[in-house]
Amino acid sequence: MDSHIVIVTPGDVLHYLFAWLPGDNDWLLLVCLITAVTALPLAFRLVPPNCVYGVRTKYTRANREAWYDVNAFTGRAMLAASIASAFILLAMPASLAFAWGAAAVVFVPMTLATLAGFVYLRHLRETAQRR
Repeated sequence: MDSHIVIVTPGDVLHYLFAWLPGDNDWLLLVCLITAVTALPLAFRLVPPNCVYGVRTKYTRANREAWYDVNAFTGRAMLAASIASAFILLAMPASLAFAWGAAAVVFVPMTLATLAGFVYLRHLRETAQRR
């Protein structure tokens, strides 16, 4: 009598239910998509000053014009970084798409975009102090 033991993992169940399991780059593409979607309202100056969403510093919370300027700049930078990262991920050969390298393709540009926003904030503050 032949008996077979079948081990079913949660991943198997998901695979059969959805016929798709996200790979490493799929999760990173999802990060790019979420970042782009959340950056759009900032880029278009649709987010009023608040304590939850946007570049929140003492200066931006005290100065409404600076809030919109810094958040619009940072939103555009994050949007550009997420689009560029997504294109690189899609073009990246599978042999080069190792976990840390692919993650760096996403997180390095987004970190640089965030830093660019803070550099722009510093520029605005210094310009305002000179007036």
